[in-house]
This record gives sequence, structure tokens and C-alpha cells, in this order.
Amino acid sequence: MRKEVESQLASAETRPYAIVNYDNFSIRPSMLDAYSEMVTKLVKDFYDAIIHYTTSSFLRMKLGDALKRRGVAPYIYESPEEAREHEAQRIGE
Repeated sequence: MRKEVESQLASAETRPYAIVNYDNFSIRPSMLDAYSEMVTKLVKDFYDAIIHYTTSSFLRMKLGDALKRRGVAPYIYESPEEAREHEAQRIGE
């Protein structure tokens, strides 16, 4: 995943804003810290900002905690509509 993001965004002229869908996402608990660290570095290096969402309250809690420890915005929205609404507010629509 890291290699794909780096290859796609390394030469981008502007840093994109991303909405990440974590529905149907699973990760071994032992990999959560490494994954969160990778996401933190990708956000810092390649993205303007990033929003996460999932309908799974358990995953919101686990990912939110892991991301918060890394200084990434820990709030994970409950639906794609909620994430898009946040994005619309951010850009002033």
C-alpha cells in the first residue's frame, strides 16, 4: 500500500485530500501500530489532509486510538456521507 501511494503521488503537483473507506477492512492487532505509523508518514509526506470512515464502531475505536497516538486526526466518521459533509464544510461549499 505504501509503495503504491508513493508511486502515484511522488510527482503530484498538488497534495490531494483523501477520504479513506475502512468498511470491510481488517487488520491483525499486532499490525495496528505499524499500519498507523505508515499512514502517519504517508499523510505527512503526500496528502493535504485525510478523513477516515467506517460503519464498524469497534474499528473506529481501535483505529482512532492508534492514529491519535501518532498525532493523526483520530476522528473516524460513521459513513461516507458524513465524511463528504465534513469535506464540503472544509472547502466552504
